Amino acid sequence: MKPPARPKTEFEKVMIGEFITGVISNIEYDMEHKFKGFQGQEDTVQPAMRLVFTLDGYKFKHYSRWMKFSLSEKANLYKKYISKLVDGAVPDCDFDIDHLKGMRVKTIWDEQNGFQNIENIFALDGKTPMTEATVDPGAGDENTPDDTGFENDIQPDL
Repeated sequence: MKPPARPKTEFEKVMIGEFITGVISNIEYDMEHKFKGFQGQEDTVQPAMRLVFTLDGYKFKHYSRWMKFSLSEKANLYKKYISKLVDGAVPDCDFDIDHLKGMRVKTIWDEQNGFQNIENIFALDGKTPMTEATVDPGAGDENTPDDTGFENDIQPDL
């Protein structure tokens, strides 16, 4: 016996390698997101976030991938987004990610293994000023909270 046929879901695809304008309409958080282990390492559960985009000319919302909620210099959130959208951003800055909501952006998308992801992003009306962010004076100090900013696993109400 064969399993019953499942309906196929067709997701709206964006143009690959073309500039697409839109707005960061929301930011979603998951304080217990499961990340697959790198090269066979054990899976980890960590705070995560992703950006939600309303793109011009598209019917449905589009999403960035889930990223570890960290602004360290090697973190994807910092390298791919904060450094390009916040004027004068520095690693480990104390920046409220929600300040990006409503920001007009120009994006370029790529596709790998059937999944579409942002390849590059630019601020359309200028970067968010650094006045919204400050450098964390305790960055890298072992006696400070981890790079998620959640001291003693106390999680904010989102």
